[in-house]
Amino acid sequence: MDPLVSIVMPAYNAETFIGEAIESVLAQRYANWELLIVNDGSTDGTAGIIDRYPDPRIRVLHKPNGGIGSARNLALECARGEYLCGLDADDVLPPLSISSRVPVLISQPNVDIVDGKVLFKDGQMREVLRTFVPDFEGEPFPELLALRSSCFMGFSWLIRWQRDGSPRFTTRVTHGEDLCFYLDYSPGKRYAHVPVEVLHYRRTGSTVMSNLDGLARSYGYIHNWLGQQGIAAPAELRRFRWKSRMVMVRSYVRAGRPWQAVLTLMDAGPFGDPYPL
Repeated sequence: MDPLVSIVMPAYNAETFIGEAIESVLAQRYANWELLIVNDGSTDGTAGIIDRYPDPRIRVLHKPNGGIGSARNLALECARGEYLCGLDADDVLPPLSISSRVPVLISQPNVDIVDGKVLFKDGQMREVLRTFVPDFEGEPFPELLALRSSCFMGFSWLIRWQRDGSPRFTTRVTHGEDLCFYLDYSPGKRYAHVPVEVLHYRRTGSTVMSNLDGLARSYGYIHNWLGQQGIAAPAELRRFRWKSRMVMVRSYVRAGRPWQAVLTLMDAGPFGDPYPL
């Protein structure tokens, strides 16, 4: 029998798009999946839309609103699959997303992570705005630590999964929880990719640019977390600090906040604040 794949979907006030997301899972060519939808305290019609899909492979978990990290963690606690991937409630899995990647994990026991092409689309999922094509194979941890775009664009990986001992999402940051999760998961793991579209990512107009100070604080948290975990060498931590600062400098400049960019270069402002773990 084909291995079970757990698909994790947090949902908060997602009534506009969640039906399309669920239907994309139902349309998968790979049949042995479970979809864990976590209704994170939605106050709109999200719950009613979920109830329209009685497929027994769909498991719905309800909780008070606590943010995307806590919602994903609840799903991880309940996941029964041998493999796991994520899907946000406003995105879409192309039909071959799962079936194209599971065979790699089956045939190559030394591979733990399989990714693929990601299309960034407009809010109506009609126009392709950008395409992410991974161009790396090997241990992804150094690539993540260097903030390179060779293997990471978000929560798109299909990974080998064990409920006990596997990482969980931090609930302490407002941005970058995917990066932190993969940094925790990836040491010693091997990353591969397929030449197939595995995710259609919807650009809804709400981006991290609307909360750059929160993004800066999240980078600072991840830097301190890495130091506490002891999984990065001092030189690697310094490079991460520098690269993340440069990301923020460019972001502040694009947002028309040049003085904040200057403060960031000086390691001051939100990026220079303390980041308790």
